[in-house]
Amino acid sequence: MRIAFLGAGLLGSGFVHHLLTTTGGVTVWNRTASRTEPLVAAGARAAASPADAVADAERIHLCLRDDDAVDSVLAALLPAVPADAVIIDHTTTSADGAAA
Repeated sequence: MRIAFLGAGLLGSGFVHHLLTTTGGVTVWNRTASRTEPLVAAGARAAASPADAVADAERIHLCLRDDDAVDSVLAALLPAVPADAVIIDHTTTSADGAAA
């Protein structure tokens, strides 16, 4: 399974470490690129942009700061999302943000 994970903060990096042990390959992206370095050292592949991260993904995970970050990242990645990909949002968003 090809997995993209966008957001490498405390929660996101924990998810990625687990996915690396259970699925093998994970492509990661974070606004602050240096946050991906420990994940790359653990076996993840770093992406230069949200669109690059999701280009061939079957599952796309978001674990971002807030509603605005989700909106911004989705706008950047949606043109590159494969038609059959599933997007899973782990972000702590508002009810309105989740519904949008």
